[in-house]
Amino acid sequence: MPTAARDSSVRACVLTVSDRVSRGEREDRSGPLTRDLLTSGLGDLLEGVDLRVVPDGEDPVREAVAAALREGARLVVTTGGTGVSPRDRTPEGTAPLLDREL
Repeated sequence: MPTAARDSSVRACVLTVSDRVSRGEREDRSGPLTRDLLTSGLGDLLEGVDLRVVPDGEDPVREAVAAALREGARLVVTTGGTGVSPRDRTPEGTAPLLDREL
């Protein structure tokens, strides 16, 4: 990989949003899978990928995304929290912080 790509590397964060995973009642499978997919597809461009888990809800998601950005992440991928229950509010929690929705 050319040096220019390494110089422009970015830090990423995968945020799993789940009440059950955050309480230790269920294993987080989507977060590690997402990290592995990012690493295999963009590994040369990434400085590193952090894994985090937060409970469902708009506020915990917004706070976790904002913390990841403050700590240097420039790519934040969320998984979970998009069902139909009242606490599945991941889109609402991320919307105020988005530069670009993919």
